[in-house]
Parts: sequence; structure tokens; C-alpha cells
Amino acid sequence: MILECIATSLADALAIESSGGDRIELVSYLEHGGFTPSDGLVRAVLDAVSIPVAVMLRPEQDSFHYSESQLSVMRRDALRFQELGVRRVVTGILDEDGIADVTTLSRVLEGTDFDVTFHRAIDESSDVAASLECINKYPRITHILTSLGQGCVDENLDCLPWYLEHARPRLILGSGITHGNVEHIQQSLPSKEIDLHVGTALRFGVASNPVDAQSLREFVKIVKNLNLHDEVHVENESSAQEVTIDRTLRVFKDAGFGLFIHFGLYSLLGGEYRGKVTPFLAEWIRLSLDIPDNEYRQLAASFNPTAFNADHICNFARTWGMKYICLTAKHHDGFALFDSSADSFNSVALSPLGRDFVREMSEACARHDLLFCVYYSQAQDWDHPGGLRAYQEAPPAPLFTQYLEEKCIPQLRELLTQYGPLAMIWLDTPMSMTPAQCRQVKDLIRSLRPSCLISGRIGCDLGDYITTGDNMLPRSSQKKLWELPATLNGSWGYKRSDQNWRTAQDVIRQLTKVRTRGGNLLLNIGPDGTGAIPEPSIDVLNETGEFLRMYSDAFYGTSACPDYPYEQDDFYLTEKCRRVYIHLRRLPSNNKLRLYHVENKPTFAKDLSTGFELEIATMRDLEGHACWNLDVTEAESALNRSLMRWGSAVIEVGIEEDSIHISDF
Repeated sequence: MILECIATSLADALAIESSGGDRIELVSYLEHGGFTPSDGLVRAVLDAVSIPVAVMLRPEQDSFHYSESQLSVMRRDALRFQELGVRRVVTGILDEDGIADVTTLSRVLEGTDFDVTFHRAIDESSDVAASLECINKYPRITHILTSLGQGCVDENLDCLPWYLEHARPRLILGSGITHGNVEHIQQSLPSKEIDLHVGTALRFGVASNPVDAQSLREFVKIVKNLNLHDEVHVENESSAQEVTIDRTLRVFKDAGFGLFIHFGLYSLLGGEYRGKVTPFLAEWIRLSLDIPDNEYRQLAASFNPTAFNADHICNFARTWGMKYICLTAKHHDGFALFDSSADSFNSVALSPLGRDFVREMSEACARHDLLFCVYYSQAQDWDHPGGLRAYQEAPPAPLFTQYLEEKCIPQLRELLTQYGPLAMIWLDTPMSMTPAQCRQVKDLIRSLRPSCLISGRIGCDLGDYITTGDNMLPRSSQKKLWELPATLNGSWGYKRSDQNWRTAQDVIRQLTKVRTRGGNLLLNIGPDGTGAIPEPSIDVLNETGEFLRMYSDAFYGTSACPDYPYEQDDFYLTEKCRRVYIHLRRLPSNNKLRLYHVENKPTFAKDLSTGFELEIATMRDLEGHACWNLDVTEAESALNRSLMRWGSAVIEVGIEEDSIHISDF
């Protein structure tokens, strides 16, 4: 659960951060409901705080239906916010009939890449169900701020189950939440994946007052104590689990791009031991170079990665266009990056500063609106005598069972109950685990975290989605959601000698192929022994992030299109509701691009980076099949610049139908 607090000044923002608030909503004129703040205030707050800031984008009027002149102001404000580094805006638009107008909102946000909280305009909608249907189709809306109806939240809690069933974005409950009723509200919530929004309660009920830090600390204490008390809430009904998993799968699919972090004791060695470079993966060095157990364990005493900063990594991830983070909580070497009472071979018990890196990353992801996931090696463990070891004879079955009962299951329980919501747990290499043992692991996860996705490498086809082979791309789309884990060089963990870095163009083409085939890309970094991210990784991902800021609409919340009927390597296709995205790899001959067998009627075409409108017409080929004829001349220079820099450029085409229709021969 995130506690979002309203700030109207720099002093408010500093008080919120220092007193335990998780996220700031920055507004002006709170006493009138909150309007767009000044550029100067936005810049000052973003420079001063490290917790996430959501900035209000709303003209100064009571209604949520705006004139063209007001929309023009909103567009200019949005572009300025983009330049200032804003990552989230709070806004909402209703059409003349009182329905959420995401088409107009999309035009207002054109040229920006921030996420959106759809604010309490939803509570003024003439038809909430119709508005939610529109909102659900616009993937940039990740949160909805609502009082669940007219009046205060605590008066409308009976409407919450309906909202949870019908709303895709995460809910933020606001309006009328006070020190006196927050405990009742929080105890009424069926899920801790619902946020709270508070403003006047931190100002003694007067909106024009500044935030009172002591009042906020008391509020935080109430909320956090309830979180801890309810952390191990169990939900067992299978039907509820299916609904929960379906919701998480949709969010996970829309996210599309995640950051994998391989970090542990092996990072200290950098792929080298006693002058010998491992010929294999750096994180496998304990096994591949047969390092004696006592020598490897002694590395923990010098494991002091002062450069590892979870907030900085989250900031990088957001800049790079990633929506989720997966950290290696325990790799095959058996060393855990979290506080474990099940096994003392962990960073809290043995490293100099006793840091819990999983907790640090979990809390940072919550602050930065990133989905938090953990990697856990469930079968291989080279420190426990019962753990499996690749390419070696398995221990006796009773000894492996002992490992499961003594270490694996207890540590999974710790991760699932002590580190907040987990979006996904990335299990790895089940090897010789029996179906019953794999089922035992799945049942544990389902019982403790019904919304937590399970990777395909749990074994026995029990995963919620497919995990492909490392760096292995499916040649076509799959019926089930899938994820490709990929590296930036030849190793997952830090390897000093491996300087064979991929380029940003490589990454962009891989991400494009993954998204056009309906998958997610989980791209890895391997911090060194100090916790620093290698500079080549940063350079490649910074450039990738620049590309995604330009073309974000074509990658997030999109789906794979039906297979194009002809062999070609000039473009790829993605789609979302009433939009088709053409990912060009090169300019077409004579600036004319034909897409055969596309039966939809186009409503417009434009270069996504500049908004330049392009000519598009429908025709029939000689066999009578529909064909789009697209002239890119108007955007030739812009498209060519993107192609030269990134190897890709994107054209957006509007269609009348919800999805693309590609006919057969």
C-alpha cells in the first residue's frame, strides 16, 4: 500500500518525504480541488525529493469537460512537464456526455511518456461503467483516484468490490480520509494493492494550511502498523485467485519491459578466481571453478557494496523505460540478499553493514511506481548439502527434501510475507524436482500471495506464463503470455573480462520483436562488487530509454498483431484499441509503403515522433485483397533521423474497429 500525500509547496513536499509519505501529489489551490502547479514549483520539488511525485494537470475550472483553448493550455503544460522530468501526471477529461474521454486525453499527452493517474473526474462521470471501459483500454492510465462515488470514501466502501472487478488500473482511494477513519477504511480493503490519498487531514482539516509533519507521522504510524499486522493475509478461494491472477497478468503484459538485476557474492569476483577467468557465466563461478566452500563463504565478510542504491537503480529503470524490476534474492550459490532466519548465509547476518537488499529494492520500487519481483533459485543451492548442482550427481532424495523443508520453503515464505506485494517470483532451473515438489512450491505462493505471478521455470508446466530460454526469441507469437530474459553482454553477473556489449540498436530491435510477438523483455544488468552498474550498460540503456520516450505508445499496453501473410523484414506491427503501430526498419522505396491483406479502414496516419500527418488510402490488390497505401514523404526527414540513430521509427495508424484484421490468402 502506498500513502500518497498532497503538497502545495516545497515545504509541504519536504515534510511529506521526511515524515514517511510514499508519494506526493503536487497541486496548486487545494482549497478549490487542486489545479496545475507552476513550473517553478514543479522543478523545485523534483530537485529536492527522491520519492515519486505526481503532478496535477488540470485547468482552473470546476468542470472536467474542457474547451479547445483549455486543452491547448493542457498540451503546453504537459510538454513543459516532460522537459522538467515529470514521471506521472494526475488528470482526467470527460466528454460532453460525461464519459471519460481518453481520445482527447491521448491528444493532450502526445509527445510525452509519463504515466497517468485518472483523477476524481471518474466520480463526476455520468456513467462510471462506461468510463471505466474507456479507461481500461488506455494503458498509460495506471491508477485511478476515486472516492468510489459521491461524498467520502468511508461512505462508499460497499462499492469497492464492484470497482475492483471492473477497473484495470490500480485504485487510489481519496476524499474524507482522516486519522479517525483510516483504520476502519484500511481494514475494509480486500487487498493491500490499493493506495490511500490524503490532503486536508494533514492540515487540521483546512486545505489552505501547510502540511503538519507531526500529524503526518501519526497518520503514517497508523497505516504502517496496519500493513504489518495484515501482511500475511491469506486468500484461498480458487475463483478469487483466478480473477486476481488474470488482473496481474494484464498489468504484467501491458508493462512489457523489465529490469533484471543479478547481484551477489559472485559480483565481488567479477568472473575471476585466483587469476583464472571462468569460461562460463560469472554468477556460476562457485560451481564452474570449484571454489572451496569455506573460501566462498568468506567473501561475505568483504561484501560491502556502498554504491548499490535502490532508489538510483529505480530512477535508472524509469529513465530506461522499464516498468518492473526483478532482483536476485538468492541465486544458485545459496547466498541470500535478505534477512533470513531459515539460513544464516545471507547479507544481513554476514556482510559488514548487515544490509537487506531485497527490502531496500522493494521499498524503492513502491516509491517509484515500479512492479517489484524477485528471483529465487528453488532447486539449485551450492551451499546447502541437499541442494542440486548442475552437471553433477543429485544428492539422495531425502537430503534434497531436507533442503526444501529447511531452506527453500522457509525462505520463500519469508519473501512472500515480509517484503510487501510481489508482482512476480522468478523461479529457475527446477532440474529433477518432482511434480509434487513443484506443486508444493506453487501452492505455497498461491496461499500467501494470490496475486503473485510465477515464472515458467517453476517446472512441470505450472507457471503463469512462459519463460523462454536465456536470450532465445520465439519465432512467432504464442497463445500464452511469455517473457524473454536477456543480457547486455555474455554474462548475467558482473564479469570484468566480458566487454562484448550490445548496442542500443540491438536492444531496440530485440524489444520490438518481443512486443510484436506478444511477449515481455526482461533485460539484465550485473552491478560490480561495489554495487555500481557498469558504464557500458548505462550508456546502452540510456539510449534505449531516449527511443522509448519518443515511441512509448507503440510498446506499452500493446498486443501482437495476427501474422502478416508475406515474408518481409521492412517493418513489424503492434496494436492496441483502435490503433496500429508500424515499426519501420528502413524507409520504403519511393516513400510508399503498402500493407497487404489489412482489412481495416484507416482514420488517420502520422509519424509518432513528430505528429506529422501522413497520407493513407485503402485499395484492392489484383487478387481483390484489401491493401493500405501509405505515403511517408511528409515525415521523411524525421523518420530517417530515427532510423539512422536507433534503427527503428514508428508510424501510428488509427482504425475504426477495436483491433486489426489481416485476411488470409
